[in-house]
Amino acid sequence: MFLIVDGTTKQGSCELAQGLAQGVINAYQMLISQGAGDSDHEHVEQLLKIILTDLHPQLFSNLTGTASYLVAVVSHEKLTVAYEGDCSCGVAQSDGKIGWFTPPHCKANWKQDRSHRELALDPARNLVTRSLRANRIPAPVFVHRPAPEGTRFICATDGFWAELTEDQQAAALHAPSDDIASVCDDVTWIDIRL
Repeated sequence: MFLIVDGTTKQGSCELAQGLAQGVINAYQMLISQGAGDSDHEHVEQLLKIILTDLHPQLFSNLTGTASYLVAVVSHEKLTVAYEGDCSCGVAQSDGKIGWFTPPHCKANWKQDRSHRELALDPARNLVTRSLRANRIPAPVFVHRPAPEGTRFICATDGFWAELTEDQQAAALHAPSDDIASVCDDVTWIDIRL
């Protein structure tokens, strides 16, 4: 399981992001250790829906803020992604480019028909239309992909896919310890090589 969480500028969002990450990891491990299965997309979806629904009131009993999140589970050569907000997942191609396949939930993409490159140039991409928030039960969008050996998936915050050029993204994937050009947003990514 891989998890990217990106808090907003609203007060308490950093703590919310941390609580969500730790809560999802702990609950997933507990359910698996108790015998829950995650061998196919349907089982993973059920697990994540239960975890997010149960975790929501716990988080907001003492936390505030909002956060985008993306959970990716790889099991039996299948990838199941659950997300709300503007964190994204894509496939890294041999030329270093990334084929993003999770359309961000933002005002600039209300039709869900614009590429990540187009969205990166639109200021309305910063107006997130779905996220983890107190007044709404989590309702993630699920995306499924085959995940055979040799596939390379990238899960990233919007700072990675929108603030960095495609060349900068490829350079970061090639040499992750190098300094990243100065940007205004959080640039976090997970490089998943199967």
